[in-house]
Amino acid sequence: MKRASILVTSAVIMLAVAALATAATAPAPTTQPAVFAIQAKVLQVGPGWVQVQVVKVQQGSGLRANAKLRIIETAKTKVMRTGKVSSVKDLKAGEMVQIRGSIARSGKTLTYQAGSVTIIR
Repeated sequence: MKRASILVTSAVIMLAVAALATAATAPAPTTQPAVFAIQAKVLQVGPGWVQVQVVKVQQGSGLRANAKLRIIETAKTKVMRTGKVSSVKDLKAGEMVQIRGSIARSGKTLTYQAGSVTIIR
């Protein structure tokens, strides 16, 4: 009887340790980045970024018309001009653009990353 009790206790302890190890290695739940969609006027273009003034917010909490944003280009950013592939380098100050992308938060800092930029005019 005592031996059976020890075996059962050992088995329970091994199962508990295995469950804790599995829980510790399981990936943490990820949160989806916030998304935004705006129409904006290009103010300035730099290497890998564009500064814009928001004209109209279509999607994105916390964004307002007239806000100035620095939008970061990523390797996946698609830039279109009249249905043809273009690049951020082709953007000029004064042009109107439609930008869709994601907002990444790091502490109090927000980073706006462009998924697509369409030159409207």
